[in-house]
Amino acid sequence: MLQTHNCVEPDLNLGAGVRCVMLTKKFLEQNRKSPENYLSKIINKPVQLMEQVHGTNISMANKYLSKPLLKTDGIFTQSKNFGLGVKTADCIPMALSSQDGSEIALLHVGWKGLCGGIIEKFITQHEVKKKQYNAWIGPCISSNNYEVGKAVHTGFCQSTPEAEINFESLGKEKWKFDLRSEAARRLKLGNVNVSSSKDCTFEDEELYYSYRNNKSRERMVTLIWRSDGK
Repeated sequence: MLQTHNCVEPDLNLGAGVRCVMLTKKFLEQNRKSPENYLSKIINKPVQLMEQVHGTNISMANKYLSKPLLKTDGIFTQSKNFGLGVKTADCIPMALSSQDGSEIALLHVGWKGLCGGIIEKFITQHEVKKKQYNAWIGPCISSNNYEVGKAVHTGFCQSTPEAEINFESLGKEKWKFDLRSEAARRLKLGNVNVSSSKDCTFEDEELYYSYRNNKSRERMVTLIWRSDGK
């Protein structure tokens, strides 16, 4: 993973001509008063955002819309004319690309979307198993700082018993949950090559916002775009 005070990038090539970057807390605070289109200036093309609701809806974007896509936690496109953006704090920003760079996507993956099957839905919806796909799991909360209760544990383990491996019991119906390992496990079952950041948004207060740490309402922004077109 390539990291500076301003941005974090995957340490793998997601796809031919594909770029991906997470903008850090420091960068965003320095640019907080910038015009709304400052994201577009970073990648030299418009950025399609979404109204994230911790669900499993994935939208196909054929053309850029100035407003965020409503009630969706995933965007997929084959267009070179605009990039995609996702806002996260402790949840996973998941960037995906076909190896040839012709298809790109971003998913917002928290425990609700993961348990609800947003990864499986993407893999099925876009026939990923028939293609060569790469994924980057960006900085998110680590298992050491992510304590969950019975409802989360039961929700995962009843629907997918294999998920138990990513829970560590703390007793008294409390568990540590490894969100990124469970996400990686599901991606690999779908024949996706996975690279994962080890950074914890809870622990690194200089680079990242964290709701679990300090109830921050601010979010990092992760962008993905096809750099071979305008």
